[in-house]
Amino acid sequence: MLAPPDDLKTMRFSGAQVAAADRFAVWSRLLNKWLLCTGVRALGKDPFHVQVQMRVLPEVRFGWGTLGPSAYERGQKEVEQDNDDLVLLMNLDGAFSAINAGEEIVLRTGDAYIMSCAEWGSFARHDEGKLLCVRLAREALASRIHDLDDRLGVIIARDNEGLSFLADYVQSAGDSDALVDTRIAAAFAHHIHDLLVLCLDTHADSREMAQAGGLRAARLERAKAIIRRNIAEPELSADFVARALNMSPRSLQRLFESADISFSGYVTLERVALAHTQLTDAANKDRSIADIALDCGFGDVSYFNRKFREQYDKSPSAVRHFKDARKR
Repeated sequence: MLAPPDDLKTMRFSGAQVAAADRFAVWSRLLNKWLLCTGVRALGKDPFHVQVQMRVLPEVRFGWGTLGPSAYERGQKEVEQDNDDLVLLMNLDGAFSAINAGEEIVLRTGDAYIMSCAEWGSFARHDEGKLLCVRLAREALASRIHDLDDRLGVIIARDNEGLSFLADYVQSAGDSDALVDTRIAAAFAHHIHDLLVLCLDTHADSREMAQAGGLRAARLERAKAIIRRNIAEPELSADFVARALNMSPRSLQRLFESADISFSGYVTLERVALAHTQLTDAANKDRSIADIALDCGFGDVSYFNRKFREQYDKSPSAVRHFKDARKR
């Protein structure tokens, strides 16, 4: 496979971008180029449906999305072209089965397993469904998990806390524009390594290190996702988010403080950003600034104006007028 692209950006592919007759071949080339050396064949006679996004960073590769019925086989040819990286496959939706080291694996929705790229194997989607894939160097886990080989090919159940946080973290933070910064990308990769350690339920000392790094980052990202989903609610509070995360409000506050921001400060930044997006959208040109502020969760328009100016060094009306001026 190729080295990471220079820009480290997310790569998106939809079957709708190419003719139905070509989309499976295009998908096969993309998969083999960036994520996994494997033979690929379609199952069924209907046009193949695929909509995925992948990201290749220096220390981790990952992708997720929807795939139509298809089979993936890794024999001698594919193994010889690959290395000994490890790949986590998580079934997000639909029917999924695999053969790993001669053993059959059937994943329920939410289950996962880890395979070695140095071994033969196969897996298949029997109907359309969603899959998440994370690939990393074997050394990233081998130095922390002494019995790593015994854990390969073993089902990681969907109620595994580390797996749940890993899936959320990859799909949320993994699409961030900030990951084009190699330092941030490296920190992200180390958090993924931590969460995989937790997935495999290893010794207490390793788990403690992982909880201090990757689990904390994943909890923070999950908290931010809850805030973003409820950002327009004026009653959004630390109590509400803490209950959703099964933690105390004080622990939630400390979680944000570890990232050098307060809970209320993050909520305000997100609300201001949402207001900026709406103010610069032509579809909202006839709406008042006060109406937009209220819709973004602000209960006090004066407070909104002050926070908006602090963030963008312009008043809300100036941003709207500047956008209008550019269109004329």
